[in-house]
Amino acid sequence: MSTEQEEAQGVTASERYLAWLGKNTFLSPWCFPNLYTDEGKKAEGGDGKELCDLLVVFKEHVIIFSDKDIAFKDTGNLEVDWARWVRKAVLKSAPQVYGAEKFIREHADRIFLDRKCEQAFPLAFPSNDEIKIHRVLVARNATERFRQHTSGTGSLILNPEIAGKEMEKTPFQVGTVNPDKGFVHVLDDVALNVLLRELDTVHDLTTYLTEKEALISSGKLLFSAGEEELLGYYLSESNKDRDPGFYVNDSETVVVEPGLYDSLRSLPQYRRGKQLDSGSYFIDRFIEYFGSHARDNTWHFSNAEDFDSVTMGIREFASESRVGRRILADSIQEKVKSLKPDQRGVRLLLSPTNPLTMYVWLVVPVSDHFESYQKYRDFRAGLLIAYCKSAKLLKPERNIVVGVATDPPGGNGGSEDMIYHDTSEWSEEDYAEAQELRENLGLFKEGNVIEQNKRHYQYPIAEERTDNRAKREAGKKRKTERKRQKNARRKNRSRK
Repeated sequence: MSTEQEEAQGVTASERYLAWLGKNTFLSPWCFPNLYTDEGKKAEGGDGKELCDLLVVFKEHVIIFSDKDIAFKDTGNLEVDWARWVRKAVLKSAPQVYGAEKFIREHADRIFLDRKCEQAFPLAFPSNDEIKIHRVLVARNATERFRQHTSGTGSLILNPEIAGKEMEKTPFQVGTVNPDKGFVHVLDDVALNVLLRELDTVHDLTTYLTEKEALISSGKLLFSAGEEELLGYYLSESNKDRDPGFYVNDSETVVVEPGLYDSLRSLPQYRRGKQLDSGSYFIDRFIEYFGSHARDNTWHFSNAEDFDSVTMGIREFASESRVGRRILADSIQEKVKSLKPDQRGVRLLLSPTNPLTMYVWLVVPVSDHFESYQKYRDFRAGLLIAYCKSAKLLKPERNIVVGVATDPPGGNGGSEDMIYHDTSEWSEEDYAEAQELRENLGLFKEGNVIEQNKRHYQYPIAEERTDNRAKREAGKKRKTERKRQKNARRKNRSRK
């Protein structure tokens, strides 16, 4: 691996692992390890200054990661060893996160992908009045030492009441790093793995970080036995009527004891949810595939030019939660599998996560009527635009329309097109044009569209378990009824 390639993926082993986790969670179009600024660059061939170990920029969210691999020495005095470790790994490392935040807010146009500051950062940052920054400090190597003193996972205890240098006096407890500069999430080895594997979409992770920040700033979190236990509390609060979250009344406080996360993972509905999630990674692979074309500028058809604009379509898919991706993937694959090789098909999908977004997934077979494959793709792209405009007439409350067109799986072509429509400022002429297209082509007419509404749960009870339970209940009722009838016959005979 070249030096440039190594830097792109992280210099140290821990940085490379963080970059790998980040890519799997946030996906590569929005995840950037080892960025640099031109601050301190004195000569044209000189080096810039490292901004942070990993940066995620997605819509209004910016996540700054700093990774510190500080040895936890064992001198025989735990209090001294902890104080030294937390001072280096947390208290003296946090300024890098705060410094990166300040630079992003003030000089976002001076951030680069490479040390020589020749490759500009490709994404636009949110404005300062819209940006939501999450500060994450990865502090490694305390876990094994903690396990020597506890039977648990070794994940650091969360105690928001301690702040700053007070943490040096409380072994294996972390709190508020700097109350005056914004909350920093301190993640140890265990917490990093759990969070980025459980919450492996940018929507799920940023929602958790946002709600955790709000919970701590409210003063309602008194204590948590570890980050994974707090996550277990957050996930276990979901039910058929609400998403995961910290649902705490004004008069309540939260103390999270050990074992909650493992208890959640042992539930059959948790395992069932993970099984159902397996199909959702079709959406992840699709996003990465289109993202690679955006990076390499190998799009055949796109209604955008620069990288930031080109990725707006896949960004909508990437903004879906894991459950949302599960729903979309199931619906798309169900439609595709139902089509014959020479059959055209389309599916209109309302975003399960974003109330203003919808998707059009179009499959068009390659026909001998086209003079060339290029002519076929031009026709397909035009048809996709017509479907997207017709979709707006059917669902006018949805402003964002993302269209994807493919040829049937297993065909000779193997290509995909995507368009992104923001219809929030459509004029009367736009609506009239869409109406004419729909009438002429017969696309998405209200009488021809069958809507399906089905409630999906993050952790559902397996259908076969539900069916078996229903059968058992029905059997009990039949047995009770037979017993009642038998007793009634006995009473009648005794009266005679």
